[in-house]
Amino acid sequence: MMQPFILSVAKREKLIDYKGLEPQSVVQYHYEYILHLKRIHTKTDSSLYTEIKMMAYLFKFLVYKDIQNLSLFSYPLIQELYAFLATTPTKGNKPLAQSSQRLVYVFFKSFAKWLNEYYPDEAPPLQIFIKSNFKRNNDTLKTTIISDYVLKQIRNALHVEDDVYTKAYIMILLYYGLRSIDIVSLKVGCLKQSSKDKKYDLHYINHKSKEMIIIPAIEFPVYKVISALIVHTQDLRDRSNFNEIFIKENKHKEPKLFFAYQDTLLKRFVKNHTIYQENKASVHLTAHMFRRSLATNLQSSGAPIETTQVMLNHKYKRTTMQYYIKTKEEEYIKEISGLLEHMQILSNTNDIVLLNGDYNEKQSLRLADGYCLNTAMTSDKEYICDTFQKRGNCYGCTKMVTTPEFLPYFKELYSQKEDEIKRESVYGDSLQQHLKFEKELIGTLIGKLESFGENR
Repeated sequence: MMQPFILSVAKREKLIDYKGLEPQSVVQYHYEYILHLKRIHTKTDSSLYTEIKMMAYLFKFLVYKDIQNLSLFSYPLIQELYAFLATTPTKGNKPLAQSSQRLVYVFFKSFAKWLNEYYPDEAPPLQIFIKSNFKRNNDTLKTTIISDYVLKQIRNALHVEDDVYTKAYIMILLYYGLRSIDIVSLKVGCLKQSSKDKKYDLHYINHKSKEMIIIPAIEFPVYKVISALIVHTQDLRDRSNFNEIFIKENKHKEPKLFFAYQDTLLKRFVKNHTIYQENKASVHLTAHMFRRSLATNLQSSGAPIETTQVMLNHKYKRTTMQYYIKTKEEEYIKEISGLLEHMQILSNTNDIVLLNGDYNEKQSLRLADGYCLNTAMTSDKEYICDTFQKRGNCYGCTKMVTTPEFLPYFKELYSQKEDEIKRESVYGDSLQQHLKFEKELIGTLIGKLESFGENR
């Protein structure tokens, strides 16, 4: 029996009731999954509330396809889910935002992993998640690292930075790549002298695992600035019940803790010290960019992957390799040349899109940008074509056909390419040239589709 329960969201109580959701054969497992997460405190109530809201779209899709058991979910179905999300309106009758579509996919994948562990007979095969249409939606977070040119400016600026909070926060990020929430949660006893070498170790609580982490023999500049911050905030701790070192006064002169995310602090640091890219473009810093930059620089210097994994406190090595270590500019240029090789082929052919309509929609697999005519993709749930595994977009593949109904997708893709070109890049002009070429190709495709639609 799925009893209603309460989640605390933004200091308000939200009643969660799964009653009426279909299909019940799947919903009951998701109900148990959410309660499990709530019980072990791996996610906040706000995160759980968002997950429940987003998963409602998956339940709608299951009802639409009459799927009663997720173990029957196949790779073609995950592609149909992409198309369903892209065409499903919200309660306000607006298109579901791409960020929301991505959340549905991410939450579905997490739910599937949980099912595989606790109810394997009810779980979908995890290989259906091998390639995501949303891999590139969060480029700034996933792939951007801080260039050596900008890092040099940051180091120079720290020498003259007079705000002890800013200096301590950024130096911890720069040297050790701690997560922002772990930095602002540092306690007054975080520095402890080692009995072996008389150097100081940094002790902190990992907010994910709730375990005590020790960074041995921290660098002297980091020790010095943390010590200065401890002294600077002593009076505020004496006036409050707080034990944290990142504490300051609010506008009422009352002690308050720092927020987990310090975007304002980083923006002010960049502005005060006039930090800019090599091409004079503006710089946007986030705490996670420091983590990824640290991982990339460690790898480039020849450090073992295990060292980087321990430094970032990752449970799994694949997390470090897949999401944190990025290639340097010269290696990246070669990679994108290979990835866009199919674009060069496309530019020399008129077969960018097959508009003759000579295909059977029911026997093809609907993708986000058209229909796949590869029968193996539709008949074998274990099969994934090599082309699709290498890149997310299928336009240009000889097994793919698209029609004017997919114009909104390509126009959105065109807009994304424009945004990518405008966005600052640590990789310089070479990547810009590839992006411009891809944008022009998508523009050509849009022109063909629009022309075909007018002539029908």
